[in-house]
Amino acid sequence: MTLHRITDVARLTGTNVSTLRLWEQHGLVSPKRSAVGQRVFDQADIEKIRAIQHMRKVEGLNMSAIRKALAEKDLDTAPQSLEREPETEGLNESGQNGLGSRFRLARRKAGLSLREAAESTGLAISFISTFERTSQGATVASMQALALCYGTTVTDLSQPSRSKPHREVVRSGKERSIAGFGKNIRILQLAESLSLLDCQKWVLQPGAESSGFYSHEGEEFIHVLSGAFHIAVDDVQHVLGPGDSIAFPSQHPHSWKATGDEPTVLIWVNTPKSF
Repeated sequence: MTLHRITDVARLTGTNVSTLRLWEQHGLVSPKRSAVGQRVFDQADIEKIRAIQHMRKVEGLNMSAIRKALAEKDLDTAPQSLEREPETEGLNESGQNGLGSRFRLARRKAGLSLREAAESTGLAISFISTFERTSQGATVASMQALALCYGTTVTDLSQPSRSKPHREVVRSGKERSIAGFGKNIRILQLAESLSLLDCQKWVLQPGAESSGFYSHEGEEFIHVLSGAFHIAVDDVQHVLGPGDSIAFPSQHPHSWKATGDEPTVLIWVNTPKSF
């Protein structure tokens, strides 16, 4: 039986090492250990990882739904942690009005306690708890880290439940605005009818920033319509102005800031929907 190292598996399946470790942490994959303690994967593990990739990217399932789907297919999954904080009275999916409460629901669906979420993301328990209660204080980078930990995206968590189908044509001034980013960051959804492409218009006030590096699956493209935009990808600094564009794999850590004296307006595209 041929066994593969985690770096080889990442290359063979089109994932990355950090994603595989995250899936292991959440019980989706259970690699074996070599004599020296290194993770090793057999062919069955590789096929399982490819199945998870398909469910995540094509079917759009979150981590909890993937775990359930794997169980239904009789693919082994590790048990979820039973350590959770007391339930909040009256909490239910239909009652999730604030962005913070949506993140709390996603954490619980992923089977994670506050402590486990904090350990996975490097964020303080007190910060996560406060954000879940108040929907205040989170940055783009911290929300991205939490969403990745829960097996979902910021876009999905900010999207309200809809009884009407998504619109293919979005008229000027009729875009849905994503709440929860504060007064300096305004994000407008431009293509909600698509399942794999996340296309947004960002309006950033001078000084608005990601407040740290973050990374996620997929690829992204940014085009500057107006203003000045400073972005770092893998610590390489880029200063963009009107008409400039940048494209890069989203797995590369990136951070950004709107500079200059006027608002910065961007077209920002992610594929698959991974922001």
